[in-house]
Amino acid sequence: MKHFVRLSILFACVVALSSCGNDVEFNDGSEETSSANVNRNNTAKNVVYGRLEFPRLKDGSNNIVIVHNASFGVNYCVEWDSNLRPEGWDWSNDGGTLRSQRWSCWQWHAGNSSSNTTRKPYNQGGDFSEYPNDPNLPSQYHFTADPYWNTGYQHGHIMASADRGYGYNQQANIQTFYMTNMQPQVNGFNAYVWASMEAKARSWNSNNFRDTLYVVKGGTIDKKDHIIRTLGSGRNRIPVPKYFFMAFLCKNKDTANGGYKALGFWIQHQSNTTTNPDLTPYVVNIRELERLTGIDFFCNLPDNIENAVETLSRDNIIRAWNLK
Repeated sequence: MKHFVRLSILFACVVALSSCGNDVEFNDGSEETSSANVNRNNTAKNVVYGRLEFPRLKDGSNNIVIVHNASFGVNYCVEWDSNLRPEGWDWSNDGGTLRSQRWSCWQWHAGNSSSNTTRKPYNQGGDFSEYPNDPNLPSQYHFTADPYWNTGYQHGHIMASADRGYGYNQQANIQTFYMTNMQPQVNGFNAYVWASMEAKARSWNSNNFRDTLYVVKGGTIDKKDHIIRTLGSGRNRIPVPKYFFMAFLCKNKDTANGGYKALGFWIQHQSNTTTNPDLTPYVVNIRELERLTGIDFFCNLPDNIENAVETLSRDNIIRAWNLK
């Protein structure tokens, strides 16, 4: 990764940095540039919101941003909706509460991809032994019973356990098992095509491919017709997404578009037990993924780079990401 530069010395370094381009990376993982950026996140509350993996944060007091830290710094972040109101939902005969994570996001780079650890062990002892409540989520929003149990749906990791297979006393890996990093998935999806997408993503996490890889993953929760059903009851009720998505932004030493390229996956949540499936049918550019999800991905990029990388053709994306 590039050496981080503090804002306080930016002015003094403008001349020296001009030969390297307009973007300067900071120790919060965000990037500042001289280019316009009208849709970036407001970082007044937390500078972490300016990191490049962050989508545009959804307005409203129900949305909680959860930041998990590990020994190497920020591990991953979650946008959690504590009182979800999907568009088109009929609340006239529904007095319950829906809640869900909208996405998890994180970075991969040489500084957090070096060592290995085993998957967090399963511990007997009740509802939350393997998938505990998130200690960073205010306690009034904690689950009192696990809504996944006996439903036929699995706890689908959004940031996979294997995505944080590092040492550091298993801290980073254990955090991936929090309930806020889960969405319901059927086994024929979770263990097959979704797992294949996760494995492909991890293949990109190499020094030969990326300087930094920025990742956002989640399931659709904001529209009635993007939800299959709900699980649980009362304060423990969660939606089952009808679609899942992944969005990737890669920063490397290429000269095009400032060294950035981007890719989206959009896939219906249904059983697909094909081994090693072709992933190209699920490829979309980021602009299309934004239309499908209603989420503004990679909003902290300067607008000129954001527009360029988000509108690439599928053929160019498939070629650039070695999918064929």
